[in-house]
Amino acid sequence: MNRSARLALAFGVAFVVALPLGFIFAPDPTGIAPLFLTAGLAAVFGLPVYFGLSRASGSES
Repeated sequence: MNRSARLALAFGVAFVVALPLGFIFAPDPTGIAPLFLTAGLAAVFGLPVYFGLSRASGSES
């Protein structure tokens, strides 16, 4: 799996998981805060998944 596919898969899934959490845990669910919270959670969830996928698929250099 190439790098762009791993990146799209990891952060796509992380965004889908983080979106409802962002709206549930945001202090004001009608403002822009849920989107910032969602982006932060997607980064927190996505980075370990991305690095795990890159480790599992091996080095492609």
